[in-house]
Amino acid sequence: MLGVPITVLATVGMQTIGTSRLVSAAGTTANLLFGALALALFNRAGRRTNWTLFLWLFAAFNLMNSGYFVFSALAQSGDWTAVISGLHPTWAWRCLLGVAGITLYSVSVRWLARSVGRLVQANELSLSELRCLILCAYVSGGAILTAASALNPFSPKLILISGIGASYAISWGLLLVPSHVRVRVGVAAGIPLPGGSTVATSLSISWVGAAILVGFIFVAVFGPGIRFHQ
Repeated sequence: MLGVPITVLATVGMQTIGTSRLVSAAGTTANLLFGALALALFNRAGRRTNWTLFLWLFAAFNLMNSGYFVFSALAQSGDWTAVISGLHPTWAWRCLLGVAGITLYSVSVRWLARSVGRLVQANELSLSELRCLILCAYVSGGAILTAASALNPFSPKLILISGIGASYAISWGLLLVPSHVRVRVGVAAGIPLPGGSTVATSLSISWVGAAILVGFIFVAVFGPGIRFHQ
C-alpha cells in the first residue's frame, strides 16, 4: 500500500515495514473523503429510509475523525505526528494541525446538523428520534470499537487511545447535532418543532442481523489483526 508493505492490519492501525508520511496520512484522509461522499449522497436523497439514515451515520462517524488532528497536535502522538515529523518549526506545524482539526470538526458538526435538519423540518424525523438514533449509534459503536481494540496485537495502551479515545472521545461532537438542529430548524422555519414521531420507527431484522454479523467480524477478525506473510 503506497509502496510500504503491510505486515499486520488491525482495527487500531497497521504495522508496516518502514515508514511513510503518505501511509500515516491515508487513514484520516480516507475517513474525510468517504464521509463527505456519503453525506453528499444523503443530501441527494429525497426522503427518509433505512439506507439514507445509514448513509448519514456512516458520514458522521467518518467526519468526526477530523478530531484526530487535534489529538495528534496536543499529545504529539499518532499518525499525524508521524506526518509532520522532521518539519520545522515543530510548534508551528502542531498549531496548524490543531487549527485545521478544530475547523474541520466544527464544520463537520454543522454540516451534519444542516443535512439531517431537513428531515426534521419536513416532519420525516422527530428530534426525539434523532437523539435516540445518535445516542444508540454512539454507545454501540464505541462499545464495538473498544471491544475490538482490546484484542489488538500491538499494545494495551491502544485500548484507551484507539479504542475508547477514538470512539467516545473523538465522536462526542455527534451529541451536539440535535441542539444544532433545534436552533437551525426552529429559527429558520419559524414553526413549532415536532415533538413526537411522525414516521413510525421500526426495527428491520435484516438490518439488525447485518449489524451483528459485521460487528462480530470487526471484533473477532480485525480486532486481533490480519497478518500478511512476506
